[in-house]
Amino acid sequence: MNRRIHATDSGMRNKLLVFEMHHLGDAVIALPFLRAASKLFETTVICRARSAGLLGESVPGLRVIPSDNWLGVFSALPGLGQDDAAVCVWPDSRAHFAMRRSGAGRRIGFRVDTGNFYGVARPWRRRRLFAGQLAERILSLPSPLLTDPLDRLESGETRGESWAQMAEVLGFVPDLSIPWVPLPPIPAGLDQFLTDSRADGRKILALHPGGRLPGKRWSITRFQELLRGYLSGNGIAVAIVKPPGEECPEPCSPWQRVFEPGSLRSLASLFAQADGVLCNDSLASHLAAAVGVQVATIFGSGDPSWFAPHGNAHLVISTNACPYRPCVDRCAMPSLVCLESVSIHLVEQKLSAMFSTSLQKPTNQASSDGP
Repeated sequence: MNRRIHATDSGMRNKLLVFEMHHLGDAVIALPFLRAASKLFETTVICRARSAGLLGESVPGLRVIPSDNWLGVFSALPGLGQDDAAVCVWPDSRAHFAMRRSGAGRRIGFRVDTGNFYGVARPWRRRRLFAGQLAERILSLPSPLLTDPLDRLESGETRGESWAQMAEVLGFVPDLSIPWVPLPPIPAGLDQFLTDSRADGRKILALHPGGRLPGKRWSITRFQELLRGYLSGNGIAVAIVKPPGEECPEPCSPWQRVFEPGSLRSLASLFAQADGVLCNDSLASHLAAAVGVQVATIFGSGDPSWFAPHGNAHLVISTNACPYRPCVDRCAMPSLVCLESVSIHLVEQKLSAMFSTSLQKPTNQASSDGP
């Protein structure tokens, strides 16, 4: 089946139901698909409550239904018709069942299969895959859950590319124009720091040390060493982001300053003013890509072949020291080998590549040697 369904004979737009029940970074990855889809369809997205504001503010006309559990999803399902569609980029039998319950005549999703399932090499993930496959078979008895089953390319594809594959089935391409999110004014206090840094001839790096889980957070001690050594030594001005409820490294020179953005959009605005971003595999990496800035991403427990930020796979920092990676944040080692094996030297190499290795000493180098 390859029919386009964005308009009916009467000129009314068809409806499209999108499921994105994962985390904030995943919601950012979905934005190019949602932006393009909302221009063609009457689009509704069901997502976690934390993602609702970001999606609603970023996509004009998008209807957002927040729910943090599947019971809420099923109780909030909009009634769709045979000319409408429902989609989910995750191979999740719950989403597939919800698609059919919505009444959508066209249901597009990735099969619950080995090639589509993240981290399937881990035993507990294999068990979850088996449970999903069993549920899929049982629930498909009256009629198939998916009308258009998809498979991840054998060569591999990131989540953003999977959304693009789904958009192709619907007859459009994702809207990748920058920025993906509306940008508010520069956060208070940052404008003067930027002005002074530019006037002194310095490159500006935004450094975000946070991450949702320990397996995604590089050591604060190593960030501190990077600030004291490579970044100070090369005269790079650094806007250090203090994530809510998390620690951050201390400035080591007058050209390093801590900022606490009050919202995700303010964080995006901060990133947009930088020459580059350094962060962990987290929301921050995808938000940086969403505003078109270069981002060097430190990967620990995650797999960059699935989750490298758009357009920045060449700046991924990771090793294969842990044989259990990706572990989906259930570490099987005595310590976080995946992160411990990411040396300061590896990070410095990527930063040099990001700044084209041609860093010039700023005009006022002596002022960078503060405590």
